[in-house]
Amino acid sequence: MAPPPTSVQVQQKVDEVHARRLAAGDDDLHLWSDTTADVIVYAVRNRRVPREVGVADARAALLLIRDQRAQLDALELEALEICREDPAHRVPWSALAEDMGLSTPQAADQRRDRLRRAVAARSHRAAAGPEDAERAWTLQNGARIRSAAAALVRAAADVMAVGDAEAADVMEDLDSCLDDYRASHLQHAALLHYFGALADALGERSATIPAVRTAAELRREYLAATA
Repeated sequence: MAPPPTSVQVQQKVDEVHARRLAAGDDDLHLWSDTTADVIVYAVRNRRVPREVGVADARAALLLIRDQRAQLDALELEALEICREDPAHRVPWSALAEDMGLSTPQAADQRRDRLRRAVAARSHRAAAGPEDAERAWTLQNGARIRSAAAALVRAAADVMAVGDAEAADVMEDLDSCLDDYRASHLQHAALLHYFGALADALGERSATIPAVRTAAELRREYLAATA
């Protein structure tokens, strides 16, 4: 099977679907969301457009589904590693097999091994291709970056309670970036920059806000992985 599409290919398909719908005068565009999963649902379920537009969008959805499948594999592996990493809280393979809908503990263990190989191979291909290590990392961790950014927005009142004008400016920039979110590498990189800038602006006060701590830790992980 071919490797999953790159983040550039994904963004191109998202933009193509939106452009086709706009040109076709799609009355449902007020329901549009730029997140990949939402674009898939929109392209397949919102069909009040000319047939050729619907077919082109369905083909785009197939490519986007490959991207989502790869991201789900990475998330499934991450969930399994969390369940197995701490000896004091390690979940038995028998219980994980039940959670995963598999018949035996051995099948669950084997699936983790397959996921490890698949995720490692995808990361290697992404890093070895035209996109650099930074782009490969943000591709694999885009959902985590967006989740951390959304948590910061929800914690805005806590941030403003202890922050100054510099922190307020960072929060405004972060919020604007999320408003136009398209899951692109450049946006993920910008969000990671804002995570660091916010932690720097708050200084020691950042430790009092869980969302800020989480975002700063994610940025440190990114810097370590792409150094």
